[in-house]
Amino acid sequence: MSEVSSAEFIALNKMLPEQRFDYTLAQLIEKRYIWGLFGVDGWVMLKADEDLCMPVWPCESFATAWVKNDFPDCEPKQIEFSEWVETWLPGMQNNNTLVLVFPLGDDEEGIMLEANEMLECIEEDLANLAEDKAV
Repeated sequence: MSEVSSAEFIALNKMLPEQRFDYTLAQLIEKRYIWGLFGVDGWVMLKADEDLCMPVWPCESFATAWVKNDFPDCEPKQIEFSEWVETWLPGMQNNNTLVLVFPLGDDEEGIMLEANEMLECIEEDLANLAEDKAV
């Protein structure tokens, strides 16, 4: 858990899904990567109702903590920012695959949204950062 301290890890675990979503976006933009789970069969995808979704986390430590009995052979794998924005999100949108942002616990509680919605949130945050720097 080198990316976050133990105290941060506990504090983030107590956040609401919306707060974890905002944290994930901020970390993605700042650190320029996001984490998924990868195994012998490829990237971990979950079925939520009739939708397929990909869980992602802001830090390796949370992805590691989330690995469950269902995915014993999976390990956290980093996805670079540019690859996530330019390849993953458009591809996921084309395949109707949703993004499950920062799920925690057995109930897999996190924010689930369409890939294009996540891209819009990223673009909005980047625009706000550019405005802040211009001031």
